[in-house]
Amino acid sequence: MSGDFVYVEGEIPFYQSKKFNKHGIRHAFFTKKGGVSVGAFESLNFAVGTAAITDTEENVFENHARAASVFGLTADDICRSYQTHTDNVEIATGSDRGRGLTLPPYDRGVDGLVTVERDMLLSVRSADCVPILLCDTEKSVCGAVHAGWRGTVAGIAKNAVEKMVSLGARRENIIAAIGPCIGVCCYEVGRELYAAFTEKNSEYSDFFTEKGDKYMLDLNAANERILQSAGIGRDNISISRICTKCNSDKFFSHRVSGPVRGTMSAFICL
Repeated sequence: MSGDFVYVEGEIPFYQSKKFNKHGIRHAFFTKKGGVSVGAFESLNFAVGTAAITDTEENVFENHARAASVFGLTADDICRSYQTHTDNVEIATGSDRGRGLTLPPYDRGVDGLVTVERDMLLSVRSADCVPILLCDTEKSVCGAVHAGWRGTVAGIAKNAVEKMVSLGARRENIIAAIGPCIGVCCYEVGRELYAAFTEKNSEYSDFFTEKGDKYMLDLNAANERILQSAGIGRDNISISRICTKCNSDKFFSHRVSGPVRGTMSAFICL
């Protein structure tokens, strides 16, 4: 466990950023424990899935309701992203409560959410990809981001910061928490990803370590750098450095299980 994060035990366990807790920010990076799903989706699964074997909508709804109860809220208070590995960030308004659960999902890819609405839970999902939560410690603005490698190289975390600033946030007051994701210890990639990153920015080569004809990619470091490029100070960024593949007893991992598996979620709420 990283010194930046704490593990909260209970019927529905989760991780939290110490930095966020210091400011009283309501948030959680959930594990795969504490839900009602079974089999490959056991047990706190937040997505039906797209493989040959899927979870039920009823199970996924109940898992969201259980997670919302941690905040004293309900599934009607959740706004879910619609993740297609884009760099799109949407401003969630009061009319988006229940989006993707009790209301239809977004009609386009939305991998990041920001809001000024109180008591509305922003939700992004992951199973090796990077969940990032953001909040202005002075203004009532928060955000949540799903950053796979495509979203990372496209700079979705920076896009989220810009959206927050458009809602009145100040960069110097924004803090960020980079949650559990696949670590540099386990994320082996091909030369095509190295090319995709370095064609975007030659300095992105810093995030790769050669391993034979492959590379190990550090998504934590990449998103930290992107947040800093958006004006977020290093001291305002906390990183879990908990690898989802190494800890597949607690987390769903695409690298471990492939497409037939559950998906975690990270929540934040003003």
